[in-house]
Amino acid sequence: MICGNKQDIEKILPYVSEGLQKALQYIKETNFAEVKNGEYEIDGRDVFVRINTYATEDKINKKPEAHNQYIDVQYLGAGEEIIYFTPRRAEHIVVEDHADESDLLFYEEIEDKDHVVLQTGDFAVFFPWELHRPGCSTKNGMQEVQKIVVKIKHKNQ
Repeated sequence: MICGNKQDIEKILPYVSEGLQKALQYIKETNFAEVKNGEYEIDGRDVFVRINTYATEDKINKKPEAHNQYIDVQYLGAGEEIIYFTPRRAEHIVVEDHADESDLLFYEEIEDKDHVVLQTGDFAVFFPWELHRPGCSTKNGMQEVQKIVVKIKHKNQ
């Protein structure tokens, strides 16, 4: 997992892959207050974005998830949320498999290794080898957030 803030993206760009550069550049250049919820292509299906608004929830209501084909760059346009994460291991059990239609796997309850608190302007990058549990409420309680998720197809696919 990599995390940072929109204001630091320029410093990060020389150190990351081309796909991640495109995703971060898109975040850096976009005023999300002017973008409607929906899905938009940045570089075809190799790099695309989903923009959504929702209310955060208690951790117990959120399932750990993972993706086989895509890297997630999760950015908060507004609000605050916690994303819990842990390495993905063979012993973790899939409870919902949507891999074929949407590259999404949900897992049974796990012990999360760590977490990151995202506030407006923050991002976190999650790789296929990581389980993550986004959309969780912070100690400040449930909040409406604007979440931008840029999906990057990794080259091993």
